[in-house]
Amino acid sequence: MNKKMKIQLENINSFITAAEQGSFSAAGRELKKTQAAVSLAIQNLEIDLGFQLFDRTNQYPRLTQKGEQLLRNAKLMMSHYNSFIESSKTIYTMNDVKIQIGVDPLVCGPDVIQIIRDFSEAFPNVELFLMQQSSALLAKEVHAKHLDLALGIFPFENKLNFEFTTAFHMNSSWVASPTYLNTKSDVISYHDFCQLRLLVPGNIDDLGLSEIKSASQLWHVEDIHTILSLCRTGMGISCLPDFVLKQDLELQRLRKISFSFNKLKNNYWKASLIWPKSTLLTPALMWLQKRLTDIDIL
Repeated sequence: MNKKMKIQLENINSFITAAEQGSFSAAGRELKKTQAAVSLAIQNLEIDLGFQLFDRTNQYPRLTQKGEQLLRNAKLMMSHYNSFIESSKTIYTMNDVKIQIGVDPLVCGPDVIQIIRDFSEAFPNVELFLMQQSSALLAKEVHAKHLDLALGIFPFENKLNFEFTTAFHMNSSWVASPTYLNTKSDVISYHDFCQLRLLVPGNIDDLGLSEIKSASQLWHVEDIHTILSLCRTGMGISCLPDFVLKQDLELQRLRKISFSFNKLKNNYWKASLIWPKSTLLTPALMWLQKRLTDIDIL
């Protein structure tokens, strides 16, 4: 092979077409070229490669053994080349090449995971960067414009610094280890509640219960898996989304509790989407926003 010579794609295409059509003249008709042009292209390719591709001693050219092997490689290479061209055309028309989103693990339920999977099919050429951190840290990343969009539980006063929309509600429950309460009752009085240790997720303060600050101890724990471990070992009680608690409740490692002083039947948190102030969402981000706000209840 002549190392100084750059092999031309047009010559490779002429070679593949001639091999598939069975003659140089048929290849010329297929490629809308003269027979001489096809023959010259293949000769130039043979010179570049340093070996003969066709046996021309018969009426119709026949592939040599090396030509047969090269044909397989050439067709595979051209297939990759055509895919590259199509992908390039898609990228040219894209509004999004890369997006960066954040999701708080407290709101990352099965529906959210499914939407992310669907996103990969709807936007296969968009590179996705996904950060999973607490809502407080996600808000800082959005404010610094390191994230294009974040899904979490954000205080109302914090939302004023961003563009935002409410996404969905999450059913949540108070739970404790069966051994922690040392009682058969699942209903806690206010007096007993004040003696308990509360394990609070991250920066969430009220958990829908104004009496929370009456507890004897309040632990802020960033990681939900750590909260679950502490609850299982009887270190305190906590309130978490139902999708997080599902397995522990089924295995009876935790049980739901309620409070005699709280008559509200439904306990839920509100998940919201935030993005940088005065920024318009691109089509891919608008797709995510719509799908996430269609969840309703998680």
